[in-house]
Amino acid sequence: MRHDFIDKYGHLDSPVHRLDPRMKIVTAFTGIVVIVTEPLSADPAHFLLYLALVTAVVSVTRLPVTYLVRRLLLVSPFILMAALFYPLSVFISRKEFFAANQEAILTAGAAILMKSLLAVLLLVLLSSTERFHRLLMALRRLRVPAIITTVSALLYRYIFIIADEALKSSRARDSRTPGKLRTGRIGVIGNQVAVIFLRSWERSRIVYQSMLSRGFSGEFPDMVDMHLRTADIVFPLLFIALLIAVRLII
Repeated sequence: MRHDFIDKYGHLDSPVHRLDPRMKIVTAFTGIVVIVTEPLSADPAHFLLYLALVTAVVSVTRLPVTYLVRRLLLVSPFILMAALFYPLSVFISRKEFFAANQEAILTAGAAILMKSLLAVLLLVLLSSTERFHRLLMALRRLRVPAIITTVSALLYRYIFIIADEALKSSRARDSRTPGKLRTGRIGVIGNQVAVIFLRSWERSRIVYQSMLSRGFSGEFPDMVDMHLRTADIVFPLLFIALLIAVRLII
């Protein structure tokens, strides 16, 4: 079963893919902090410049545009709700203030929308330009607690067990009840979820025992050799410097 839903394009070869994963993590989260802390009253041109910088990075990653758009669409309902609820809440609670400052409030809503989109886009770029296990190893090198990276690695490696059991359970249900369920749908789905959980629990126990028999001690071995090159420092620092310049100077 395929389960490369996070780092589907992590194998591509581009200048961004070749950067050290530690620098990519630091750059992505620094960029998010710079963009998110932009005041809501900031000039909309700032966000357009941020978008231009991120788009320039996207253009050299060789990632399909449709892939990025699909990832953004997954979170777009939450982003739109956050952007719409702010002006709506002000309108409901303080109608006179909304009428007097309508332009500023709508600008703030648009700023929330752009902040969220840019932050998500940076995270998508980070997860799509590096193998997931290398990102976890880079987090360990950055002194992130081992429990977080180990649990994340186990979750990513074995979440396909649940998907596999769900597929088997759905096929078994369809073979016994052809067509759409007309009555007792909630009960049938509830029983199916329980079966999936029990089967996945049993399989995960077997997998864990197999890992222990092979010497697993609670943390994955450090098999990734990471060395910072000049490009690993120059290009991320240039990107961060441009973001800060937009924030502070322009």
